[in-house]
Amino acid sequence: MELTALHLLLWFMVAFTSTAQELLSLRVSPKISAVCGQPVSLHCEVSSSQHGLSIKHMEWYHNNTSLCTMNSEDKNPIINPGFTVSDFDCKYHQGKLTLIFKKLQPMDTGDFGCKLRSNKGTRVKSTTVELQECCGQVEGVMEHGRPTCTFTHVYPDGEVRWFQGSHHQKLGQITLKNVEDGGWLTIQSYLEEKKTGLPYNCSLWSTETDRYITSTLVTDLDNSSVSRSPLGNGAGSQGRTLIDLIVTVLLVVTLI
Repeated sequence: MELTALHLLLWFMVAFTSTAQELLSLRVSPKISAVCGQPVSLHCEVSSSQHGLSIKHMEWYHNNTSLCTMNSEDKNPIINPGFTVSDFDCKYHQGKLTLIFKKLQPMDTGDFGCKLRSNKGTRVKSTTVELQECCGQVEGVMEHGRPTCTFTHVYPDGEVRWFQGSHHQKLGQITLKNVEDGGWLTIQSYLEEKKTGLPYNCSLWSTETDRYITSTLVTDLDNSSVSRSPLGNGAGSQGRTLIDLIVTVLLVVTLI
């Protein structure tokens, strides 16, 4: 008899807990893979099957640091500046608190959490934001007689690969990396010796996705360079080298 009563009590507690959770729910945006340079929005929305829900407090936080809060007595969300390097904003409308990044920085990726406190209970949910690979700009020049290329606004880390024609140049390569504000990388690479003949192709290889992000052609014609945009389809070195050769031939013919 006592065992049956205990079972009934446990069943009642589980049923009551499940019902309470269904009465109040908190939903956040699923995992986001942000595109470099594009805005990112994270939504946190409250719903309840009971009437009379009163939200006392909502909050977005990152790495245990509050980014913005919304209290019952506030007309608009309160933003806490200085805790992130990215430019962001917060908006609230009918139980939905939205965190908006105009341009996400590498240092502000990772886990984001949303907290809720109401007259029906409390809830906490989290989501994850990743940043896709990108390179803001690449420049290739002949500097002090050495082929040199510089990649700025790079994320994540990458490997610089040099080619002359179809040959991968590995000897005499020096590569320097600096971490800039926001977690971006500046990568500069040069070859200690210049070989005569074909111009050089300097490419940035992503160690995370195993593909080329961007490349540039380095030629000693008037110490000029040709800059490339990021390779959206991850083109390999052979296709890029062929294009570089065609461009070089056209330049030589034009100059003659």
